Amino acid sequence: MTGGINYEDGNFVWLSSLRKKMWNVFGIENFRLCQLGVCNANMDGRDLVVVMPTGGGKSLTYQLPALLTPGCTLVISPLLSLITDQILHLREHRINAVALTGSMSNAERKAIEGQLKALASGSVQDEIKLCYVTPEKLEKSHYFQKILQDLAKAGKLSRIVVDEAHCVSAMGHDFRPDYTKLYKLRLLLPSVPIMALSATCPPLVREDLIKQLKLPPIVDGRNAESEGTVFFSAPLYRKNLHYRIVPKPSRGAAVTKAMVDYILEHHPNDTGIVYCLTKKDSENVARELQEFSDNKIKTGIYHSERADSEKAKLHKDWRDGNIKVVCATIAFGLGIDKGDVRFVLHHSKSLEGFYQESGRAGRDGKDADCILYYRPQDATKVLAMTTSDKLGQQKVHAVLEFAEDLIECRKIQFAKYFSHSSSLSISSWTTEDQDALERCGHCDNCTRPPSSMENKDASFQSWQLLKIVEHLHNNNCNVTLILLVGLAKNASQGAFEVTEGRARRKERMDLEKVAGGVVDLSKANIEHLIVLLLLKGYLKEKFVAGPYSTNVYFILGDAAPEFIYRRQEEILESRGRKFEMFLVKPTLKSRSSTRKKGDDHDDNEDEDPPRVAKRRKITKKTPRKRGKKNLEVEEIITSDGDSSEDEVSWMRRYIEEPEVGPQPSSDDILELSD
Repeated sequence: MTGGINYEDGNFVWLSSLRKKMWNVFGIENFRLCQLGVCNANMDGRDLVVVMPTGGGKSLTYQLPALLTPGCTLVISPLLSLITDQILHLREHRINAVALTGSMSNAERKAIEGQLKALASGSVQDEIKLCYVTPEKLEKSHYFQKILQDLAKAGKLSRIVVDEAHCVSAMGHDFRPDYTKLYKLRLLLPSVPIMALSATCPPLVREDLIKQLKLPPIVDGRNAESEGTVFFSAPLYRKNLHYRIVPKPSRGAAVTKAMVDYILEHHPNDTGIVYCLTKKDSENVARELQEFSDNKIKTGIYHSERADSEKAKLHKDWRDGNIKVVCATIAFGLGIDKGDVRFVLHHSKSLEGFYQESGRAGRDGKDADCILYYRPQDATKVLAMTTSDKLGQQKVHAVLEFAEDLIECRKIQFAKYFSHSSSLSISSWTTEDQDALERCGHCDNCTRPPSSMENKDASFQSWQLLKIVEHLHNNNCNVTLILLVGLAKNASQGAFEVTEGRARRKERMDLEKVAGGVVDLSKANIEHLIVLLLLKGYLKEKFVAGPYSTNVYFILGDAAPEFIYRRQEEILESRGRKFEMFLVKPTLKSRSSTRKKGDDHDDNEDEDPPRVAKRRKITKKTPRKRGKKNLEVEEIITSDGDSSEDEVSWMRRYIEEPEVGPQPSSDDILELSD
């Protein structure tokens, strides 16, 4: 300390009033995390940037000071669902809080504006303490901006709060153009302190939002100079959240069935959220969850195009427990405060989004599951959806790297990402500095036995894939992930389509000549290898805008020459640099990937496949050179009965009569007969 202000000090004159009001109004006895320091800085009229975890009590840090300062606090929030939740919560505590949104009637709007004008003129006794608005409403209403100026001149606008402040930055995961116009608030209301709040604010985003909001440079809230924006951060890591990556089936119905099985087995009567990528997905998933569960799972739908009356009803039904599972886009949930959410199922396109969504779970401090459904095929779909995002490609790569990592603890992966430092040099992830690099002990990577993993030298398979891409590119063929996987297994005898202007023609590739033969990996593992080659720079994306969507193709990356210019013999003899990948071994013994709460975990168990193994007898007539015979196969599937090869890990034991012809490879698809 060098004589600066420590806002976490307990000697401020208003502290007893803060504590008394916190208990009498909110029923809260003690401050958590950095709440005390933030409240003190607020009471001192400072500009603030605060990074706190979802569920960490960010709202209290401006709501409590609002009750002790004259006039109104303006809160800018991105979502109607969040505003609705906050207003309900505040009114339950008998706090005069209002919202100005585009969905309200003219009469409602005029009534609130009239109250605010009366507050500015000093002719009202029951002050509006908190006024919530969306950035769109604030930008469009010059009349409301004039009211704010009048309030500021009268000393009745105590502070401006920008909630979910990462939306200001184009580098953030949920960039909103109207948020960038909030810089006007500093010009319109230069004397009013601004407070920016976020749970997902890496250093680059933080620097950008400081610039966008025209705030002065950051100063440490524990040693703050008299000028500058006071910065506080609290540990983002929450021990009660259990993160897992679960293989995602390739067909939509199979994905929903997997979710139904998980919910009914582990959370049959619990509250949860299923986050979907699109509005259509949220509607389909909600319908299928009820249908496939025989109405055992009561679902609701939330996305931006739902009518306001439908949103309000769902919000109330969910809070009251009439609906257990909400299927939603990210339009639902930022700041939603429901303590008993026991699970969140994700299909996220960024790590910020994954973390933000997971923050809805376990706010009561009890254990909760945060499960990301992932398959490599989704990479191109999500990449195509994020082309308008300034850092969209980088964000998708980060979540792909997270999902593909089968070794490092999820806690440490998050920490490295949010700190942008492999040494974890900041405190905004965990205050337990001595444990910053300690594994959490309960995520999927921490509980996966080492014996279930195989470290495979995939150098030759990587070389093969790169040679195929090179050949296709030289023949003017756009390479999709599906095409590359198919050709790697010599699908359609190497046929591919060439586009020349508007003309299209078929070509055929000699896989043996181009790449030394069929790639000796399952299709699922080839997909994983393609993603790894992308992440390491051996492949890169080519984006081509179509009339209705953006197409994503693969071309050779900057690192590709390291492999493709080496001779096949060098690769096979393991000379030079290797490319390794971890694979999960198929096993006979199995337990569910997400165990029920209270289940014992035997640390000595050496096998932990993702799904419960099931056995079925299959009979398939297989053509052979010496006639046709029935081949009986015992298939051990680590899945919930779906036999698509892209979705499961298998082991097969062939029981054959003498003189059987060539055995099917481990990549053949066998049709199940019930």
